Amino acid sequence: MAFHDVVFPEEISYGSKGGPQFRTTVVTTASGLERRNVEWQRVRAEYDVSHGVKDPAQLEELRNFFYARRGRAHSFRFLDHGDFDFYNQAIGVGDGVRKVFQIIKSYEPGPYQYDRVITKPVNGSLLPIMIGTETYVENGPWPTNGAASTSYRVNYSNGTVEFHTAPPVGLSIILPYGKFHVHARFDVDVFDPVHAFWNYQSWESIPIVELKDKE
Repeated sequence: MAFHDVVFPEEISYGSKGGPQFRTTVVTTASGLERRNVEWQRVRAEYDVSHGVKDPAQLEELRNFFYARRGRAHSFRFLDHGDFDFYNQAIGVGDGVRKVFQIIKSYEPGPYQYDRVITKPVNGSLLPIMIGTETYVENGPWPTNGAASTSYRVNYSNGTVEFHTAPPVGLSIILPYGKFHVHARFDVDVFDPVHAFWNYQSWESIPIVELKDKE
């Protein structure tokens, strides 16, 4: 099993259906009261991309992609056209020591905020990071003599940001803008299109599921 750093065909994913999914067990007592047990603390998205296949050329493209991933064996990047970017996203507060921060996306900021871990940012999509009033630059000069620097590096495979110099105490680390992919895989090992018409095939259900990289 391996992660293939390739993007699922975006013209096909554009016609997909699906989105975030949680798992909660609900038990109803004899009195009608409910007891709810949250089994998943973190979301896992699920999609069906069958509606995105519009012609034989796209089905052939999908066939090639399926072969190269060996069905469910290898994961890939998937663009959720309904949720793929963030604005003015806080990813932490400096303490003068910590240098590595995980990219997240926050939903409904406030007392019930949900922070989604982003592990597959789009390469080159992040605008310069702001810490206080200072701008930090990706892949800027990385001094080796211990001097302070406003440079950072992004790991586009796991979604972490590493600063050369630890952000100052008490200052929020803000990502003004960025894009991300969903880390996903096929949830089927069989490529089974239907020969609906002469020289035309369709695949009725093509499930794709998100992978949870980190808790």
